[in-house]
Amino acid sequence: MHFLIYTSTASPLMSDLKLTDLLAHSRIRNSNDELTGMLLYKDGSFMQVLEGEKQKVLSTFSRIQKDTRHKDIFLLREREMDGRNFDGWSMGFRSVKTLDLKNEPAFSQLSGELFSSRTYSDNPHIALKLLKSFHQNTR
Repeated sequence: MHFLIYTSTASPLMSDLKLTDLLAHSRIRNSNDELTGMLLYKDGSFMQVLEGEKQKVLSTFSRIQKDTRHKDIFLLREREMDGRNFDGWSMGFRSVKTLDLKNEPAFSQLSGELFSSRTYSDNPHIALKLLKSFHQNTR
């Protein structure tokens, strides 16, 4: 099992309708490719984890890198793992509000901007911890 986590900036800022459309298409495609994961969105910034067969994860990430709706794409972490963290979720989603963050244990370990690559450069495992925290609290 392979996973990667990246951050990106929406280009341009996405309306709720465009974001819903992006999610619908992503969920279908991810389900067909047997990918699971979680997408967080806040103020025009994304953080996403994708997990599944290595070639499918890398192919999906390559497609995202070419997608003009994303810019400033930064790969935070990539590696092999024993099992899935987001089993059953073709694409979990959470639009993050500042109030939500106060209740997330992983957020207290962060300093700086939530989805900035600089925030995670020294501790990329914190990104996975944050995504897993939202996943557990969204069920």
